Amino acid sequence: MVLLLVLLAIFAPLLAPYPPDQIGVASRLAVPGPGHWLGTDEFGRDILSRIMYGSRLTLYVGLVAVGIGLTCGISIGAIAAYAGRWLGGLLMRAIDLLYTFPDVLIALGLVAFLGPSLTNAMIAVGISVVPYYARVTYAIVLAERQKTYVEAAQVVGAGHARIIVRHLLPNVVPPMIVVASLGFSAAVLSAAALSFLGLGAQPPAAEWGLMLATGRNYIERAPWVVIAPGMAIFIAVMAFNILGDGIRDLLDPRQVERTF
Repeated sequence: MVLLLVLLAIFAPLLAPYPPDQIGVASRLAVPGPGHWLGTDEFGRDILSRIMYGSRLTLYVGLVAVGIGLTCGISIGAIAAYAGRWLGGLLMRAIDLLYTFPDVLIALGLVAFLGPSLTNAMIAVGISVVPYYARVTYAIVLAERQKTYVEAAQVVGAGHARIIVRHLLPNVVPPMIVVASLGFSAAVLSAAALSFLGLGAQPPAAEWGLMLATGRNYIERAPWVVIAPGMAIFIAVMAFNILGDGIRDLLDPRQVERTF
C-alpha cells in the first residue's frame, strides 16, 4: 500500500485522467462512473485525479514534519542525556512542559500564530511531535552512555561531540526509525486535520483534508465527494502503521531470536 502511494505520487501527471484543477461546470457533482470513476466535486473537478495529486502532498507533509520532529527531537534528547544534571535537567523540563499539551493543540497554536498555509502546517506538526522524539531519544542515550564502549571512548580522549555522533547516535537510529515510521501516519493525520479546519492547505490545492472540508456540505447530496478522500486518508494512515509495525519486528533482536 505504501509502494502504491509512492508510485501514485511519482506518476500522478501520467496516471491522472484530468488536471487536478480542471473545472467542468456541466459535470458538477457527477455520479461515479465511466469518465469520472470517483465522480466529481462541486466545481466539476475529477476526484480521482485530485486523489492522485493529493498523494504528493501527503508524502511531502509526512516527510517534512517527521524530518523536523526527528532532527530537533534527537538533538535535544541526546544532548540532554549526555550533558548531565544542569543542562540536561533544564532541557527535559522544557520538553516535559510541552509534553503536557496535546500534539494537536500545539499544532493549532503554532498555525494560528504563523498563519494558515500548508508550509506552516508542516512546521507546526513537526514541532508538535518534538517532545515525543526527544523523550524516546533521551531514554535510549541515557541507557547507552552507561555502557563500557562509551567509557572506553572517554578513556582514549574522544571529545563529547565525537562520542555523541560516532558512538551514541548509531545506537539511537534503529529504534528511532521505528518511531518515525509510526509517527509518519500521525503527521499525515494531523496535517489533514489542520487542512480540514482551514489552517493547512488552502484552495484550490488537491489535499485530502481540504477535500473533506469542502465536500462536507454535499455529504447528503453527493456522498462520494467525502468518501473518496476519507478512504484515501484511512488507507494511507493504516499502511504506514502496518509498515511501522513491520520495521519494529524486523529491527527487534528478540523477534529475530524467536524466529530462529
